[in-house]
Amino acid sequence: MVVIKHKIADGISLNIIETDKFKTNYIAVNLLTALDKKTAAYKALLPAVLKRGTVNYPDMAALNRRYDMLYSTHINTRCFKRGETHIFGFSAHMLDNRFVLDGTDIVSETLSLIAEIMFSPALSDGCFSSVYVESEKKNLIDLIKSKINNKNSYAVLRCQEEMCRGEVFAVSEDGTVEDVEAITPQSLFDFYKEIINRAQIEIYFVGKYDNNLLVEKVRNAFSPIRHVSGFVPYTEVIRNADTVREVSEEQPVTQGKLSLGFRSGAVLSDGDYEKFIMFSEIFGGSPSSKLFMNVREKLSLCYYCHAIPDAHKGIMIVASGIEVDKKEIAQDEILLQLENIRRGDFTEDEYEAAKKSIINGYRSITDSASGLVSWFLGRKLADIEISPEKAINLIEKVTKNDIVEAAKKVTLDTVYFMRGTLKESGENKNDD
Repeated sequence: MVVIKHKIADGISLNIIETDKFKTNYIAVNLLTALDKKTAAYKALLPAVLKRGTVNYPDMAALNRRYDMLYSTHINTRCFKRGETHIFGFSAHMLDNRFVLDGTDIVSETLSLIAEIMFSPALSDGCFSSVYVESEKKNLIDLIKSKINNKNSYAVLRCQEEMCRGEVFAVSEDGTVEDVEAITPQSLFDFYKEIINRAQIEIYFVGKYDNNLLVEKVRNAFSPIRHVSGFVPYTEVIRNADTVREVSEEQPVTQGKLSLGFRSGAVLSDGDYEKFIMFSEIFGGSPSSKLFMNVREKLSLCYYCHAIPDAHKGIMIVASGIEVDKKEIAQDEILLQLENIRRGDFTEDEYEAAKKSIINGYRSITDSASGLVSWFLGRKLADIEISPEKAINLIEKVTKNDIVEAAKKVTLDTVYFMRGTLKESGENKNDD
């Protein structure tokens, strides 16, 4: 599977992933910018406000009627970060034209609607509607505040923040409550007028459609932009940890949450990231990994224990839920399993299980249009071109010595411990 690339204009590209595997087509419009605390909240809020109404469809009721006419096509917002690149925009699944009964060109009509949402928003007194802005501000603030409710993911987030304190990566893609509260309809509209012409725009299409016609329709849809983008994706990578930072916080939960932050010494753009992926899988990537089989199953030191690598930033978080009084022994055992891999202490069965798990995961990527976009966009940000099929071939070639060498590059940077203050009860034995 390959990506066919077309330059639409300066700073605007169309990436076509041809497949007739699905009964739907998928479009994702991604605006790429540098992650920045001053503008993060604006980028998170903007797509939600734009999607509230356009000149021709001024409210959600009118937009929903239009969606229904397009065989229940629905346009969704996107906002996430990859390394220190902030990505926001829109996506849409739509019925393939082969299955349309009335001859409607769903792809063309959906593109036109996305363009209208982006370039012809509903305005009030020369800027965004205060009703729409305040409503979406409340939704975004609720989202930011709700992150603490899932203690498992919150502990990982806090570990990343502490580990990358002073680095751009520590900035949340959703901004902060204070930054969201400070946004006004006029300031958001002023930001919109600037960013729409300055962000690098990567458009992905997954499905079946005449390529030349698609290029023409995308070029027409995005003609309102007078683009001046010079954005080049960049993420600061720290290869080694000099010292270990210890952070402990109390939360009203029964479990303790232990997150160990490592500098992995490897990033996707290195060109040999498959070696680290094999290490990560053996270490803590699956139910057959050392962390799961030893720390969780054999020693019963945690309720869960797994490794979460970040391919762009070059970090890895080992997340675990433990009894509060087992923090030290659990931490020592996690580090012991890392040391075992550094010594080459893993079996042929563990090696083959990790390889099989990764390959199965790569193969499943082609089962999802959004998964394909995520794969190829991530590799574009790393400035490499590789399909899931080619990545499988590279995984097949990783040797035991490659895994040992990858493990030796991993260094502990931060230990974050969420100390649970509640007593365990039958109704709330753990917080998974």
